[in-house]
Amino acid sequence: MLHVKKPLMLSLALAMLALPVAACGNNDNGNSKPSQSPSANTASNAPASNASDPKEEQEPVTLSYLTWNYATMGKSTDAWIKGLKDKYNITINMQNVPSDNYPAAFKTKYAANDMPDLVMTHGIDRNLFMSFEKVAIKPEDFVDLSDLPEIADFMPSVITDRKENTSGKLYYVPVTSNALGVLYNKKTFTDKGITIPTNIDEFTAVADKFKAAGIPPIEAAFKSLTQVQIIPFIAFGQYVNAKDMEIRKKLADGSMKYSEIKEDMTKVLQLQQEWRDKGYYQEGILGTDPNVAAEQVALGKTAMFITGTWQFTNMKNASPEAEIGYFPLPLNAAGEKTVVPTSADNGMMISANSKHVDAAKLAMQYYLSPEIQALVVDDLKGIPTSSKVQTNDPFLKDVQDAMAAGIVQPDWLGSNGYYFPSGSTFNIAQNLQSLVADGTTIDQFISDLDDANAKALSK
Repeated sequence: MLHVKKPLMLSLALAMLALPVAACGNNDNGNSKPSQSPSANTASNAPASNASDPKEEQEPVTLSYLTWNYATMGKSTDAWIKGLKDKYNITINMQNVPSDNYPAAFKTKYAANDMPDLVMTHGIDRNLFMSFEKVAIKPEDFVDLSDLPEIADFMPSVITDRKENTSGKLYYVPVTSNALGVLYNKKTFTDKGITIPTNIDEFTAVADKFKAAGIPPIEAAFKSLTQVQIIPFIAFGQYVNAKDMEIRKKLADGSMKYSEIKEDMTKVLQLQQEWRDKGYYQEGILGTDPNVAAEQVALGKTAMFITGTWQFTNMKNASPEAEIGYFPLPLNAAGEKTVVPTSADNGMMISANSKHVDAAKLAMQYYLSPEIQALVVDDLKGIPTSSKVQTNDPFLKDVQDAMAAGIVQPDWLGSNGYYFPSGSTFNIAQNLQSLVADGTTIDQFISDLDDANAKALSK
């Protein structure tokens, strides 16, 4: 666990400034157009890598590979497969499973001891539980990547966070990061003479100005179970995590209940309803999906979309000429720093039971190389975690500047094995939707959450 906020923020920010950010951090729209992605490239002026070039495999080898993400990583995957064949005589036999079917496919192969040589994961929490795949893994079943020389190229905070598990091993390297915050069309702001807010008072003043001008301040896509969680995620980061990052661990192990932080949780949970009651949203908030929300803001019909950086592509696709910007949602008081919740997850693993572990490591080294990582970042439209990959895109520069100035946090409410005990049945997304629809109360929300967590801990 990362115990101190400031070193994390500095590590992330400095690493990002050295570089020229799906729910799972994936785009809500699977039909992204590569032509609208921020341009990524290998860093020509970066320091020489500590990593040695992958050693060429002499004998032909075929490796099996299980993934779900070929639709969004086609260009980089094709290049990786071709490069392995041409340079190292390694053939990849890929099985791409639709995302919704991936948990069942993974669980079936894992239970049958039939893991492919290489396999993608949505993420492994500190208890070695894969929350998307719904599988608890054994530490000896996957290869520790810590000793691969390419690891030195990646942000230390990301590597440290991924090794904060019960085995202390690095099973995968998240290669891009996303940040939560506000996406907007810069022209919409400049046309009204509005500057970027830096605290909560300035933010509400901006919202009031747009409302007075007849422009909905915030596009709310609360039909989406992902989107209805974004504002509370950021609020929890500002009102709880910014005080003490240890709280999320205590909530997960049962040494603290949400009722014990009820005052702060009330601030977290009431924010969306407060803004609804002030008229800051468009009409039909529970019937709007993220694609529509992205389009409305990109076209200047609504001022702001509070979401993840993965929505950049949807907005550019809706209006290619629009200059899309980013700023962190400033829930902080004047004089305080703004929280920037981030997520770096998803990655490739090597089965320890592979008959070709050395070849699989070689394939992993090539995957983590700057050559392939530049293509991965371009495919995923995310913030690169490799110091050898740079981007000149103004949008990502906005994100980097926000990270440098704010408090960067490595996760958000409900993620990474923190916040809730494993096995808790509380459905936070559905309950947040119910709050917005006035179908439950904040007191009931907190009570139900504590009850579900207590039951999980008693098993």
